Amino acid sequence: MCKFEIDILGVYEAPNTHPVISKKGSDAWWYMSVEDLLPEKYRDKASDYQKGYDTMDVWFDSGSSWAAVLEKRDGLNYPADLYLEGTDQHRGWFQSSLLTSIGTRGKAPYASVITHGFVLDEKGLKMSKSLGNVVDPNIVIEGGKNPKESPAYGADVLRLWVSSVDYSGDVLIGPQVLRQMSDIYRKLRGTLRYLVANLHDWKPDNAVPYCDLPKIDQHALFQLENVVISIRECYENYQFYKIFQIIQRFAIVDLSNFYFDVAKDRLYVGGTASFTRRSCQTVLAAHLLSIVRIIAPILPHLAEDVWQHLPFEHAIEDGSLAKFVFEAGWPDPDERWLALPVEDIDLWEKVLELRTEVNKVLETARGGKLIGSSLDAKVYLHTTDADLASRLHGICVASNDADALHRIFITSQVEILALLENELIDSIAYKGEHLIQGKSRVWIGVSRAEGSKCERCWNYSTKVGSFPEHPTLCCRCYNVVNIQSAPDMAAVC
Repeated sequence: MCKFEIDILGVYEAPNTHPVISKKGSDAWWYMSVEDLLPEKYRDKASDYQKGYDTMDVWFDSGSSWAAVLEKRDGLNYPADLYLEGTDQHRGWFQSSLLTSIGTRGKAPYASVITHGFVLDEKGLKMSKSLGNVVDPNIVIEGGKNPKESPAYGADVLRLWVSSVDYSGDVLIGPQVLRQMSDIYRKLRGTLRYLVANLHDWKPDNAVPYCDLPKIDQHALFQLENVVISIRECYENYQFYKIFQIIQRFAIVDLSNFYFDVAKDRLYVGGTASFTRRSCQTVLAAHLLSIVRIIAPILPHLAEDVWQHLPFEHAIEDGSLAKFVFEAGWPDPDERWLALPVEDIDLWEKVLELRTEVNKVLETARGGKLIGSSLDAKVYLHTTDADLASRLHGICVASNDADALHRIFITSQVEILALLENELIDSIAYKGEHLIQGKSRVWIGVSRAEGSKCERCWNYSTKVGSFPEHPTLCCRCYNVVNIQSAPDMAAVC
């Protein structure tokens, strides 16, 4: 019998009763007799076996690690969930592990295998000391002798880079790539700081029930829940670069460009305990708790830093407080957030696209010196799509200020025109027609806002000057200053 066959008998078949290799190491082969190498039940037939001295596959030791590691150590399971190595291991570790496990256990030692490419410099060249293009992870994390040339990025930036690349092929790294990763990291940190800062006076008891939230807030939670689901699927499929892309687009771009931008008015201008501010904080708290937990596997230091500075305590399922981010677990799914009616989803997609087109006309008006801030403007909308016109009109007269269309456009007024009269068209210098979702044609016009500018919120209103005690305030700001509840119909001011 060859050396491999004796190893199988002595090491794999009875590892607990005859652990030769685990006790004496692989050198035992050279000085122990055949009889001593064999399991006890085979020793009476030692004369039928002989030791072989041919060189074995050099990957045999690592290829048998599943037996020494997975089966021998508490807390580990055989087969492994995943074997991870470079593409050079297709005929190395992966192959030898598969052969030894199939030969002795009848199944593969792993449930899944992931292979990755090699790390190259920014020009796509192999790293070598002679070229001086080697990127040392320790220097990336801790910095080099020259802080300007080799700044200390920290482990999270390096981990963020790892998550950003498609490891199925060769990947590039270098100073420029790391600077880009550092910029993205800082922007993400800025998003989290915004969330933490605007929740400084919020507690879970302040949360507004989902059914009472404004439509804009329900839509924001709908988007958040879909992001959490998508990212979980990517983690389960080891598609980390997709997680990076989703987080970058959602947490850095989409939130900042729309929801955060619109939310500033009710966060900073409304009363501290007003309904619209509390509803906004309810949504911000949900985003903070979700984002910090979904980024934790990739950016543990940032996630833990945020968790330790939460302005409120978060309880987990058993009622205890999560002292650390990894104790909090994955965000619990909320079916209500996903149950947003299809017609509402469609409307908000149109509103977001319409907002982009309105911003283009506002920018043109700004360039023509008609307005400075977008709050200087009044927007006119007209569409022959009766359903869209009706729903836009419904937003204009929303029962709460948060859903008001002029708040979404960050203008002082919005008017939906039933008819497009030539006299009005001629009087508006900045206008244009735009297709929304490729089918609904919407005419957009911009003029100066009506009324006077409120010195507190900078919105224009015909109500400014109506309050003798505060003649420079609009009705919303007047109510806030006088410590009264801001009226839900503030949109009419």
